[in-house]
Amino acid sequence: MNERTKYLFSLVIVLLIGILLGFLINGRLVKARVNRLQDYFTEQGFRYEFIHMLDPTPEQMDKIRPILMDYGQKNRENMMQYRNRQQELMMNLQHDLLPYLSQDQIQRMKYMRNRWDRRFMRPNRFGPGNGRMRRGRGMPPGSPHRMDSNRP
Repeated sequence: MNERTKYLFSLVIVLLIGILLGFLINGRLVKARVNRLQDYFTEQGFRYEFIHMLDPTPEQMDKIRPILMDYGQKNRENMMQYRNRQQELMMNLQHDLLPYLSQDQIQRMKYMRNRWDRRFMRPNRFGPGNGRMRRGRGMPPGSPHRMDSNRP
């Protein structure tokens, strides 16, 4: 193998490693963004996002804690209503399409519906405390910014 072939081989290996690392890093970043968006629809995640953004003082925290708790609950209820409306829409669509579909198409629609139900209609997916708060960004126990703090 001459020098030029070795150089090209090394270059190709370095490029492949770079592509692989880029692919893995991009996947991790996308997953973190999706998790962050999903956490927003839980009461705890909603409050956390606003506390993280505002970074209130302990005095402010005492005053805004009840407001954020109230709006966190309203946000979750809003998401649950949306989920129920979406489920109703899908059921109506399936009902209206059914007379015009072949057996194969009906089976595919049922398969899609089951997949959608498993994916989006899991119980407590957007419920309180789904345990998916981002690691490393949580608030330590006793922190003035924690919502469950038992401070006076």
